[in-house]
Amino acid sequence: MLDSLILFAEGAAAPPGNDGNGLFIFFMVPAILILIWFFMMNPQKKQEEQRRKMLDSLEKNDRVMTVGGLIGTVHTLDKEQNEIVLKVDDSNNTKIRFHLTAINAVFPKDNSSSK
Repeated sequence: MLDSLILFAEGAAAPPGNDGNGLFIFFMVPAILILIWFFMMNPQKKQEEQRRKMLDSLEKNDRVMTVGGLIGTVHTLDKEQNEIVLKVDDSNNTKIRFHLTAINAVFPKDNSSSK
C-alpha cells in the first residue's frame, strides 16, 4: 500500500486495478455539467417566455410598471418600433415614452369600476 502511494506521488503510472476511476470521471463530469446547465437554463427560458407573453398581451389602458418603478397607463403602443407611451399624470396629461422592454409588470385589470 505504501509503495503505491510513493509511486503515485512520484508521478509514476497508477497501480493496476484503478482503470475504472478514469472512466467514472470521464462520464460523470459531463453528466454533472449537463444537469447544472439544465437546472439553470430551464427556469430562465420559462421566465423569458412569460415575459414575452406579458409584453405581447399589452393593450391600451393597461396599468403597468417600468423597471425603474414608474407606474402609468398605456396611452399608445407601437410594437413594430418597440415603443410605448405611458400616461403618468391625468391632471397634467403627462406622458413619457419608453422602450417596450422597460415594462416590468402589468397590473390586473380593475373590474370594480365597471360595477
